[in-house]
Amino acid sequence: MKILFICRHNSCRSILAEAIAKRFLPDRFEVRSAGSEPLGELHPYISNYIEAMGLFPCDFRSKSWEELADYHPDIVISVCDQQHGEACPNWLADGIRVNWDINNPLEDSASQQEFDELCHKASASLKQRIDKLSGYYFENMERDEIIRALENLHDR
Repeated sequence: MKILFICRHNSCRSILAEAIAKRFLPDRFEVRSAGSEPLGELHPYISNYIEAMGLFPCDFRSKSWEELADYHPDIVISVCDQQHGEACPNWLADGIRVNWDINNPLEDSASQQEFDELCHKASASLKQRIDKLSGYYFENMERDEIIRALENLHDR
């Protein structure tokens, strides 16, 4: 099952989602992230945070979804924060789409400490959803069942 995490800049939340998913999802999942207007580099704060997770920041990079034209994800998860009127990119290829409203730690943080606090909240939300995601065998489900399951993956 191929999953693509997207956000506009692909420099924080979608990278974080990719990192958490690669670390905690079973091998039956293949995960990528990308953006509609990528910054081209990770914010230094997110690099530090990924390293603190025990992962290598050099394994992740901000990239355009155009680079993934041949990827063909089964599931596309946008991690933009629609609750705060944030523009959410629209992946136009096949795949089931869902949005997880995740606050952007870079929007409100000026210091590494503020970022870490906000990023911890975003990470906890992503981890909880990804843990639930790992329990599904989408290969054995109909499209409507998958959509319902994805829509019910909420942070609680």
